[in-house]
Formats: sequence, structure tokens, C-alpha cells
Amino acid sequence: MIGSGFGGSVAALRLGQAGVDTVVLERGREWPTSPDRSVFGSAHGITDTMFWFRDSACWPAMLPVPIARTPGVMEVSRERHLDIACGAAVGGGSVVYTGVTLAPPRRYFEALYPRGLAYEEFTQTWFPRVRAMLGADRMPRDVYHSAPFTHSRLWDRQMGKARMPCFPLDSAFDWNVVRDELSGRAALSATVGDSDFGCGNGAKRSLTRTYLPAALATGHVQLRPLHEVRSISRGAHGRYRVVVRRLGLNGAVLGTTEFSCDLLFVAAGTLNTNRLLVAARERGELPDLPDSVGSGFGDNGDQINLRSQPLRPIGPCQGSPSASGAFLHHEFELPLLTQSWVLPGYAAVPATVTFAMTVDTDHRGTFRFEPESGRVVLSDWTREKSAAAARATLAYGSRVVEANPGSLPVTLDNPRTLTAHPLGGCVIGRATDLEGRVKDNPGLYVVDGSLIPGNVGGANPSLTIAALAERAMSRIIAAGG
Repeated sequence: MIGSGFGGSVAALRLGQAGVDTVVLERGREWPTSPDRSVFGSAHGITDTMFWFRDSACWPAMLPVPIARTPGVMEVSRERHLDIACGAAVGGGSVVYTGVTLAPPRRYFEALYPRGLAYEEFTQTWFPRVRAMLGADRMPRDVYHSAPFTHSRLWDRQMGKARMPCFPLDSAFDWNVVRDELSGRAALSATVGDSDFGCGNGAKRSLTRTYLPAALATGHVQLRPLHEVRSISRGAHGRYRVVVRRLGLNGAVLGTTEFSCDLLFVAAGTLNTNRLLVAARERGELPDLPDSVGSGFGDNGDQINLRSQPLRPIGPCQGSPSASGAFLHHEFELPLLTQSWVLPGYAAVPATVTFAMTVDTDHRGTFRFEPESGRVVLSDWTREKSAAAARATLAYGSRVVEANPGSLPVTLDNPRTLTAHPLGGCVIGRATDLEGRVKDNPGLYVVDGSLIPGNVGGANPSLTIAALAERAMSRIIAAGG
């Protein structure tokens, strides 16, 4: 197993329960939790451990201060006209995400995914199974009415005035830990907007608290952190060969190890699964990989919208968990899911922040191998591919400002777009079958966000990635492969 994010952790647990001996290779560190001290850096205190082998910080509203190159918790890859952010830790994106656990609406799921994936099956079986494992639930009323979530209540009121009805979001935050922050029993993190690089006090019910411990408890699963996969190939006897670079906490290369296996599950996350597989095909190490591997990438329509609130109480700080969302199906150029959010660095200023995701069936990119550099890059992404999502989000922001006198639009001076939800490249039903089996490559599976066809369909990806993996594993195990 390559990767320990949502797809990899689900697959590891189900393989372990089936009695299949499994090694999980994870490039990132295994981070501890501590109720009384800071573990991760943040916009309020940038540290060397925040970014995966970068020379300077790179995040919205964050100064590009110099940092040491270490195996930090977040990778930000500067691709052509698009920054791609992804987790680099045991637990993958669950360590750094905002916890929203949301299913896409039926109409968009059926427009984007292959017909063989029945929406009723997901709503009746796979989505509930993942929610139960993650302990996802909506924000309790006492947390919602606390001072750090004044901005959430203001966001909801303003949406109501704009006639955009909100609904509560299920979240994988541990509300008891959030309450401990509010009462002073835990180090501050979730309540002060510092969760983008992890909540070291355990405020998130990440995979390190749910699927992964359950997988290790089966006795059939081993976890190897700081094991970065460098290449995948297939030998004469059909076994897969995985070359791994072992890293120290400071980023030093400690050595190289090779693994071989009959069954290989790739769950390195969209960015790194595409890097590994496209390179393996083009270098002739996995020459039978489908031509479609690397294509169908999308950014899930990710956009950020800010509104200044100079005349409104915003609270002493802004908590990270998203309390509410609103779906705008027909009002703008693209269907738009909006969620109350907080932008790190703006947490104590009078502004409300919206994180938006559009339903986009058209704008896609391709990962290609550059022989000169030996790198796999997103070769054909242009600003135009994000433009429709940007226009829809801007129109949404203008509508809310219009309905709320005293609010002012804020423009982020950043010519580049960032996605925290990279998707596609090994699209289900094209590069793989409906269980993630890679076509023409027996024993090779993909079970992460690269299966999703570039866009979830109006939702954050985590629930759908995990549900696809749950469905795939149930069928793979039942079929014996």
C-alpha cells in the first residue's frame, strides 16, 4: 500500500480484517498529539515543519518567509498556473483538511460518475459507513454560540439576508476537544483558526484516530512512515517492485529499500499517484498502463471569497471548523457550494471568508512526463480553466454584499489559484474498472482521489474518496483480487 490518506487507510483496514498481510508506505511523518503544547506551525507562527521540502512558506495570506527543507506536513506544488496542496503525513489529507464530511447531490454525482456506481448504494451503505468510522457530526449549539464562532453566525445571517438558505455541515472535528480549547484545558488550535497544518491537540478525528489504529489492531497491517516511494515497476514473474527512499526527521536520506508484492494498492493522493504512474509508463517500467492515466485532472472548482465587516462584531478570533454551507444550483454561471470558512492570517480581523466549490464538468488538465527533467508536471492547465469558477464565486460574493449594507468585497492580490482538492488522472471507469483495478495490469489498484473525475460534484472530496474505497475493497476482497 502506497499512502495512508483516505483511500489508503480504508484499504489497509479492510485488507487487515480479511487477514491479508499489508505494509503501508507513507512518505510523511507520524505526528503526535498533545493537549498542552503546539505540535504544528501556523500562520501565526511559521515553522520549518509546515511544508514538504520547501525553501519558503507558500499559503494564502502567508508571508513567504524562508524555512528549512524538511519533510513537513503539507506539500504545495507550484504547477502551471495552479498551486496544488496536499497532505504529507501519516493520515494524509485528514491531518490538514477542515473536516467537512459531505456527499455530493445526486444530480451531479450521476452526471459525473460511471453509470455502474449507483447513488442509492452510496447513500444507503458507503457514505454512512465512512461517517460512522470518522464520527462525523454537525457543530453542537454550545460551540456554535461561543465567541470564536461569531464569524460563523454572522456568515449565516448574511446568507439569510441574501436569500441563500444555509444547512449545517457534518464535520470530523472532535467537539469535546474543541470544548477543551474553549475552557482552557487544551492548547489553542481549532478555535483560533490554526488547523490548516494540523491540530496537534487532537481536535480533528483524523485517520490517525479512526481507520489507521483499527487497521494496525488487526495484526496484519504494518505502517512505515518516512518511506517515500520513488518508482514502481513490474518484474518478469509479474510481481511489482517498489523502490523507496527512507528519510530522517530532518529530511536527510537514510538509505534505499526495495519491496516486492503481488498486489499493489496505490493511494499516494492525486498529485503523487499521477507522478508515480505516469513516470512508470513513460520510462517503460509499467509500459501497459492505459494512455488515459494522467488525464482528467480537475481542481474541484476551489475558490476563496472574502468580505470585510468593519461595522459588525466578528469575535476575538475565528474558529476553523465550518459550521454551515449553502448550495446555489442555478443562480450563477456554475452550480456553487459555499461554506463558512476562515482564512489563516485573517482570523482576528473584521472579515468573513467563504470557501466555494463549483460543479464543473468541462475544465480538465493532464499530467505529462518531461524527459529532460525526469519530472511529471501538470502540463496544460491555464487560468481560463479556473475562470468560470472564479466568476461564479465573485458573482456570489457581490450578491451577498448587496444584501448586507456595510459589508465590502475584498480582493486577494494573488495571480495564482490554489486547490486543496486535486482530483483525477486515474479516472474510475476509464483508467480503472469500477473497483479501482488498473486496466491491463493485474494486481495493480488505485484507491484515492485520482479516481474521481476531476470534480466531486458539489462537495469536499474526503467522504466520496473513502466511500469509493470502501465499495472497491468490499468487492476486491469478495472476488479474491
